[in-house]
Amino acid sequence: MVVITEDISLGKEKVKVSVVNELDDSIPTEFGYTPVCISGPNVSEAFNSPFYPGCGCHQTMCTRDKCPCIQSYGPSYNEDGCLQIFNRLTEFCQPVFECNSRCSCSKSCQNRVVQNGQHLQLQVFKTKLKGWGLRTLENIKKFTFVCEYAGELISIKEAKMRAQELTHETGNYLIVLREHSSNVNQILRTHVDAHFHGGASRFINHSCNPNLVMVPVRVDSIVPQLALFAARNIDIGEELSFDYSGEFDHWHSHEIKVEVHELKSLQEQGKEPKSCQCGALNCRGYLPFDSSLYSSESHLPIRPGNS
Repeated sequence: MVVITEDISLGKEKVKVSVVNELDDSIPTEFGYTPVCISGPNVSEAFNSPFYPGCGCHQTMCTRDKCPCIQSYGPSYNEDGCLQIFNRLTEFCQPVFECNSRCSCSKSCQNRVVQNGQHLQLQVFKTKLKGWGLRTLENIKKFTFVCEYAGELISIKEAKMRAQELTHETGNYLIVLREHSSNVNQILRTHVDAHFHGGASRFINHSCNPNLVMVPVRVDSIVPQLALFAARNIDIGEELSFDYSGEFDHWHSHEIKVEVHELKSLQEQGKEPKSCQCGALNCRGYLPFDSSLYSSESHLPIRPGNS
């Protein structure tokens, strides 16, 4: 096994993220490492500012009976910091709201998880069929926070332009997070591209039967962080994966109902989806994609620079 680097994050993560290659002499393509999302073209830094009042809790840990943040939006985590929103009977993935910079509670508060960053030992490695991948060097308990999908936060206009330029050779690091608005019959979208700037999560491959789930988590911005949590107990050495479409067994997927239509829409644009190599019994046969990036329809403009 050849160790390419002991820490691809260059000290930007709390724990080192090594890169190894046991198959050949190739190395990952260069990119700018960032553990959190940064502003892409024409996206203002103003997106990164608190949008709801903080709590006045002065104790170390916020509690449900006293903390207005937890009373209004939670509780989202148990005493071990594991996600517990899946206990709620809801149709779609529910967003998480953590205590923010306006809150008086300490950094060790139970309602501060994703904002404290990656703390697990992860490793980038070369796979046999899927290029580079990311695996865990320790056992991970179900619903534990693993890492954030970090990259450039970009507008729908920029996302469409980048999607049109994608080829099977360049790889796709563009993730579209969909949230169903409870106030209007529309879908809120957050576009994050980790092609040029990203974290260790940019190496996570797709699986139609993933061991991670992506959940929108809000801290100091109306724009959510794309947090990846363990969907089940994960063994040491196991490759990490998530479903690029956002589909997950714990809630009903709206997207699956229009999957055939979206495939036809992509083919009408003269493009074919990339084949999936996940090997799952329920494999779709091709990697998920968002057909909205290949259409001229407009969407709810709640994101900064979403023009």
